[in-house]
Amino acid sequence: MLGIVAILGVCGCSKEAPHDPNATGSAKESIPSDPDQALYNQVRSGAYQIGTAVDSIEDVRKTAREIASREKGDTHKALLEVAEHIDDAGQSLADFSEDPPAFDEFKKNFAAQDEKRLKAIDGANEALGDLHDAQDVVGDLLDSHPPEPENTQLTNADSALDDCIQSVESAIKTMGGKVTTAKDSKET
Repeated sequence: MLGIVAILGVCGCSKEAPHDPNATGSAKESIPSDPDQALYNQVRSGAYQIGTAVDSIEDVRKTAREIASREKGDTHKALLEVAEHIDDAGQSLADFSEDPPAFDEFKKNFAAQDEKRLKAIDGANEALGDLHDAQDVVGDLLDSHPPEPENTQLTNADSALDDCIQSVESAIKTMGGKVTTAKDSKET
């Protein structure tokens, strides 16, 4: 149970990219006129948010496996399924959590950096699908009205997954992307 409480602390804390001391309070003034700088800021902030989400996802995965180790039968299988979905989400994001190179290097490879940003958005949307799938399984487990303490642990895991989903959605938006659902992807 302490592991889940620790997860809530990690997932519930949304981190932002380090503060730029040269930034001003006005949103209009803080948008760089240089497209290279604007893209750099998007990628840098998005990578930071994805890194935070990856850490949170790993904590939730460990907790799901820990709870599964104490369960049997269908509940055990369902919790392993949750861990698998969460693991898939983490893998979709893993390559995009690193800080971009220094700005001068970034500018030299602007097109490649923009392509990486677009891939990060796609990977984050894939991760969202896996996180939603995991949350659906946790919801099904909660609907079975498990006894305490499993009910509380699953409720906390569900809340932690919701926080992770919000972090990934925020990263997508920060990088200038659109949050898509599986339904949106199939229609286009």
